[in-house]
Amino acid sequence: MVVIGLGSPFLTDDSVGPRVVRELAARGVAGVRLVEAHAGGLLLLEELAGARRAVIVDALLDEHRTPGEVVLAGLDTVTRNASCSHDCTLAEALAMGHALGLALPDPVAIQLVGIVARDVTSFSESLTPEVAAALDRACAAVCAFLTPEKNIPLGEAA
Repeated sequence: MVVIGLGSPFLTDDSVGPRVVRELAARGVAGVRLVEAHAGGLLLLEELAGARRAVIVDALLDEHRTPGEVVLAGLDTVTRNASCSHDCTLAEALAMGHALGLALPDPVAIQLVGIVARDVTSFSESLTPEVAAALDRACAAVCAFLTPEKNIPLGEAA
């Protein structure tokens, strides 16, 4: 199992993915590989290789949702960094990786945890207050998928 926090640590709410991974590391989550990554698309294949299940945590831009809202979704949801404008979407990258014979999780074994962002363009190492307040909820959402007895299927909203 791997948990990947996507985003830039220097762009306000864009850093929420890595912040969740750091918080999980501080809590001592065991038996899970925790990764901070700064780009998606094909670059995620290396981090996903060898994992049977994965959770990807990223900022979500959605003007119809409230900043700080935690959204659980499958690969059809486009978060800020899971897709890379320089190459392809995460779903396309996974399809290419599977076609190349890489040992990657099935798409249904990948959960996206998006945190609705307010500001992803300002240079700051601080989250906006709404997104900072969502860190505990985002960590709880990730931990729900790490606990086998919860039996929550990945790739579906809980």
